[in-house]
Amino acid sequence: MSVASVLLKLLVGIVFIVHGYPKLKSGGKGAGEWLKSIGIPSCFGLFAGIVEFFGGILLLVGLLTPVIAVLSALWMLSTTWLSLVKMKKKFAGGWELDFILLVALLALAVIGGGVISVDHLLGI
Repeated sequence: MSVASVLLKLLVGIVFIVHGYPKLKSGGKGAGEWLKSIGIPSCFGLFAGIVEFFGGILLLVGLLTPVIAVLSALWMLSTTWLSLVKMKKKFAGGWELDFILLVALLALAVIGGGVISVDHLLGI
């Protein structure tokens, strides 16, 4: 399970950091403007950057892994909903990445951070 946990933490953590950093760097403006254009408050652009970037870092180091994984899974559930309902995207080329991340995060919530994590070092 520890190998699976490390692989999932690396995968999801890196994807989240790579997607969250540009949103933080711009103060959420680009993402916020796009969200506003489809009827969602623009403040969620910066929120997305915070959730993705810092959530990704916490997943990479394995700090509070089950909690962060569940919260991030809820975020991915909302982005999947956005792709399906608001953007009317299909699975391929649409919401498949969000769904894969959602499932990976649920798996991390169940198996935890593993032996290579801050959680393990702290005994939590």
